[in-house]
Amino acid sequence: MKSVKHLKPLIWEIAVVLLVLPCMAFADDADVAELVELGLEEVQEGNFLDAILYFNQAVDLNTLDPDAFYGRGFSYYFLENYDQAITDLSKAIEMDPEYPAPYYWRGSSYYDAENYELAVSDFSTFIEISSDVADALYWRGLSHLSLENLEQAVADLTVYLETNPDDGHGLFWRGYAYSQLGIHDEAISDLSQVLELLPDDEDAVYWRGKNYFSLENYDQAISDFSRVLEIDPDDSYALYWRGYCYFDIENYDEAIADFSGVLELYPDDADAFYMRGRCYYSVDKHDLAISDFSRVLEIYPDDADAIYWRGSCSGSIEDYDGAIADYSRAIELNSEDYEAFYWRAYCYGMIENFDEALSDLSEALELVPEYADAYLLRSQIYEYIGDTARADADYQRAIELDPSIN
Repeated sequence: MKSVKHLKPLIWEIAVVLLVLPCMAFADDADVAELVELGLEEVQEGNFLDAILYFNQAVDLNTLDPDAFYGRGFSYYFLENYDQAITDLSKAIEMDPEYPAPYYWRGSSYYDAENYELAVSDFSTFIEISSDVADALYWRGLSHLSLENLEQAVADLTVYLETNPDDGHGLFWRGYAYSQLGIHDEAISDLSQVLELLPDDEDAVYWRGKNYFSLENYDQAISDFSRVLEIDPDDSYALYWRGYCYFDIENYDEAIADFSGVLELYPDDADAFYMRGRCYYSVDKHDLAISDFSRVLEIYPDDADAIYWRGSCSGSIEDYDGAIADYSRAIELNSEDYEAFYWRAYCYGMIENFDEALSDLSEALELVPEYADAYLLRSQIYEYIGDTARADADYQRAIELDPSIN
């Protein structure tokens, strides 16, 4: 999956408010209070290492002062020392379980350390005991998103957006969550709002394109993927999905160009080889298709789809033995692949191995009892070997299932 780096940066003004307001509430030692205040001054200047020196002195003087542990934990957070931040913030919480700010920053530490369940827990506690919960809702929503709790993510981000309706980051992540839920119209709406606010947001354009693709709105999808490529010509994901759009609208030349572009960037991309092989097959360039499917199988030897389509290419150039070998392997990997049974039967028929052909068609019909083409092919084989009664019965059944056959 395309990686997304669309995280909302921490808002420094909010960080300062969260830090300053609760502090000094507990210090009853003048020396400790002074050290904490000096630490806060360094924090406000972004001098976190210097701040920690003051908070260390405060802790040495009074190991029960939650402000000192909170300030030091906060500073460690901004130095990306999440383990130490969690340790200090936990001590502040132990000293006063109603102290809201440490829950927020410990939740942030857990989030950045990718411990999303504990992040959800801390943000939830902060939301329960604090009056200013918007940012916590945002980060709890992202934590839910990381845990693939998509509906909870949408719920939190929706409440967040009620008070921050023009936050492009919140809109992006709700749109992304809607996308993962398959609610494509809502996703497109959110991502379009992002682009009104942030016109060059590459992630928003890309994911809107993916949602248009899912709705089979290929023109809009192609437009969005092309726009991504204007921003970053080496975006292999946009190239791949634009190629897929071209494939679905049967513009195979453009599709081949895009999949080839992916392979120039990533020469071992099995998905691009597979899709380019499908394109080559569709334009009857079977040798090139076989080459691409074979490259897929060098990377993933048990890729049943690549094996099936390589078999189809071999059959198309009348290499029936090669086709039978690939269809047989596809069936080993997926015993319910009725199309592989059908086409292996066709190949057996072409080399006049009628017993195997009839056996495969019967297998296909057990899997899909209303498979009109299988009845038709079996009828033709019965006719060829002189079993006219069975030939007529299968032909009539084929016509019942698909009148266009007649």
